Amino acid sequence: MLAAIGGVSLKRWYYGPELLWHARQALLQARGDPLCLQADVFTHRGLYFSLSVWHDAEAMLTFAHSGPHRRVIQVTSRLADVNQFHHFPCIAIPSREQALKVWAQHFEAAE
Repeated sequence: MLAAIGGVSLKRWYYGPELLWHARQALLQARGDPLCLQADVFTHRGLYFSLSVWHDAEAMLTFAHSGPHRRVIQVTSRLADVNQFHHFPCIAIPSREQALKVWAQHFEAAE
């Protein structure tokens, strides 16, 4: 399995509805994919996070480059600042807290 977690912060508060609409479409796309084992969006410390767990890297990449997810990527740079995404292998579906710890450790190591 492969997990992906990352966060964004809005450039302007009024971009929220547009970004959240696109993110919801991508979330529904992920949840409808049989190779997506878990998909969630949530806020943490002022950032909007997405967390997904995939059967394998190929499934995740196929999703990432298609449909609503491709469209949310296209608008994100206009609406938000991306705060690093991180992918990591896992043997079980991580909780939000576990994934945030991995993300924070990776983010801090990159700085």
